[in-house]
Amino acid sequence: MRHKACMYQVLMDEPRQTAIPVMRNGKGQAPSSRPRGRRLSGLRVVGRLTLCLFCLFLAACASQPLTVTREPVALRLVAADSCAALAEQLAAAYEEARPWVTIHVEVFDNSLAERTLREGDADLALLSWLEQGQGSDEGAGGGALWSHPLTRDGIAVVANSRVPFTDTGVAFLQEIFRGQVQEWGGVVLTVVSREDGSGTRAAFESVVLGGYDVTRTAVVMPSSQAVVEHVARTEGAIGYVSTLWVGEAVPQAQGVRVLPVDGVSPTWSAITDGSYPLSRSLYLAALGEPSGAGRAFAQWAVGSGGQAVAFRLGGG
Repeated sequence: MRHKACMYQVLMDEPRQTAIPVMRNGKGQAPSSRPRGRRLSGLRVVGRLTLCLFCLFLAACASQPLTVTREPVALRLVAADSCAALAEQLAAAYEEARPWVTIHVEVFDNSLAERTLREGDADLALLSWLEQGQGSDEGAGGGALWSHPLTRDGIAVVANSRVPFTDTGVAFLQEIFRGQVQEWGGVVLTVVSREDGSGTRAAFESVVLGGYDVTRTAVVMPSSQAVVEHVARTEGAIGYVSTLWVGEAVPQAQGVRVLPVDGVSPTWSAITDGSYPLSRSLYLAALGEPSGAGRAFAQWAVGSGGQAVAFRLGGG
């Protein structure tokens, strides 16, 4: 009995285990860990959706080309009258490929275009004639200009359709323009020349007249177009213009024809290979070597881009 009592006492002395109540669900069952799993799955779905949306955003951005806004650039280009068509087409082609560039073209006779450049009122000039010694880069003012040959140009002899000959030669032209031959085949010849200061006149007199002056009875015209128009309406008239004008003005002028010189017509190939006797270089000029936007245009003009424009205009 004593032994049992001791055991009973020990049992009674052990600390009681406190029962922790278990919360049960509505069905009387203990909750499981499944709700936590659902929350984790939901977070994964949201994360994946966010990632997909971000990827779509990146793809949309990548598909749009990057655009760079350039600062506007303006260039001033002066041109001799015979170079007017070439200057306009060069400017148009350059602006089309570079819409941020604007080229303002002004047309004068050659001497005034050169003077405008020297006075700093133009960035570049397209000149139809340069005196010997001016084709270098020794500076501004009255000194030599920076210049680079741009293309070759011919001087076409244009005659009224009633002139009684269909071709001519350099020697015969000299006699006509010096006034030594004033009538041919019963037709009185009227010499039509460009004004003093014209690059085309300077080139013509250098090649044809050889230092002699044109006859004082010559009719002087201020532009290539004016020469063509006067020749067209004047019986027996004979004059000269840049071949760059032949393709535009002569076909539209009734009663005008272009005469071969020494048996050679002023075609693009004959001008560029030197077989046509009345030819000269056209020059791109500046006050000192161009820089910045002017340099970029000059490099393009004397390169393949500008040469393609000159080739098309020249009828090549």
